[in-house]
Amino acid sequence: MSGALTNRIDAAALEKRLGVRKRAREDAARGAPPQDAAGLSDTENAVIEAVASARAEIDRSRHDAKADAERRLRALSPTPQDFSGPVLDARLALKQAAGRLAHDWRAATAAAAQARADLDAFKQKHELRRTAVYPSSSLLQAGLLLCAALFEAMFSAALFAEDDERGLLGGAITAIGLSGANVTLGYFAGFLGLRYLQHLRWPMKTAGAAAFAALGVLALMLNLFAADWRDQLSLLAGRETAVSSDASFHLWSLLQLDSPQAIILLMLGAGVWIFAALKGYSGFDDPYPDFGKMDRAAKAAMDALSDLRDDAREDLEQPVSSARAAIAARLHQMQAEFEAMSKAFDEAALKMEALDAKARTLDEAAASAIQLYRQENAAARQAPAPAYFSSTPPSAGPALDALSGAAAMIDEARARVTEAKKQAALSLEALVAELDETTHRLDHEP
Repeated sequence: MSGALTNRIDAAALEKRLGVRKRAREDAARGAPPQDAAGLSDTENAVIEAVASARAEIDRSRHDAKADAERRLRALSPTPQDFSGPVLDARLALKQAAGRLAHDWRAATAAAAQARADLDAFKQKHELRRTAVYPSSSLLQAGLLLCAALFEAMFSAALFAEDDERGLLGGAITAIGLSGANVTLGYFAGFLGLRYLQHLRWPMKTAGAAAFAALGVLALMLNLFAADWRDQLSLLAGRETAVSSDASFHLWSLLQLDSPQAIILLMLGAGVWIFAALKGYSGFDDPYPDFGKMDRAAKAAMDALSDLRDDAREDLEQPVSSARAAIAARLHQMQAEFEAMSKAFDEAALKMEALDAKARTLDEAAASAIQLYRQENAAARQAPAPAYFSSTPPSAGPALDALSGAAAMIDEARARVTEAKKQAALSLEALVAELDETTHRLDHEP
């Protein structure tokens, strides 16, 4: 029977075709089926036989759909993937990379360890219990010294230009030379003098004191000479010092300075010299001699080791990243195949649901026609109706779970994908652990 005919079979069509009401009354008039009957009556069997061919056609379609679904799912089933291949390749590449890096890694590690040991030995030898203190960049300190030199040069140029025959240009040339010499002497007095005054060894401490004294005397002579020169320029210019500008009180009288400009020039030079000495003492390096140099050497060795470790780690991680990409691609392929399989299963389920709906329609039509027969028969008969009239009318065909096999295939494929993901994760974890172990071994190799 065709699908169109199947769709037209319902309780009304069966009643019209088989005359269910009429046959029910005729059977009731004859007392059929008898009260003790256990099987179905002829009319009930006729109803079932009327839909049996259509039900058989639906069952055949269900079997065909089941076979087609299982065939498609079997073809789309995720292909088992080999995750050991990328892992083995990565391990081999990891060993090769470790072999290439081992020499440089050992050298950098030994250099960093030696530099640190030298620094610790230096601190112990010189009884230092602090870290080295010095600026990360000496550019700012140099800029401050330059500013001090420029300040002194500008101020001194104005003082010299008043009585210099060459004017402001001549005063500026003299002032620049004076400020440069003053800053230089102050810087070296701090760097070579004050710093070595705190040295643990007496010879170095004595040398530092001598250097500070010598440079201090030179700076004093320079500034006194400049002040006296400025005083002589005033005298040569034929100026008379006003009472309000007289500097001939006791202190300056000892220095034989008469003009306020010379006194200001001397004080300015002393201030700049002290500032430069302090910068030389602690502005550019640690106050303790050679401590900053040793600390920078240790930090440079550690930074070199850190940079080498970073670059080497990238080289060592490259095989792991390649293996991860290969494994991810294979997992993606399995997942895509499983999704295609699931889509095919959903399509088969929809098709099977349509066939099931047709089968249910036939079963419901047969059950309705049989129920109509039983009601009409029971209403028209004199004797009680058979006991089986109260039971559910039988279906025209067996109930089939057509997609049970396909569902089992889906479950198996899902389990296979899950197991593949677990294996991939374990493989990558083992590979990362081997990477860390290789890094640790390179760090501690003698």
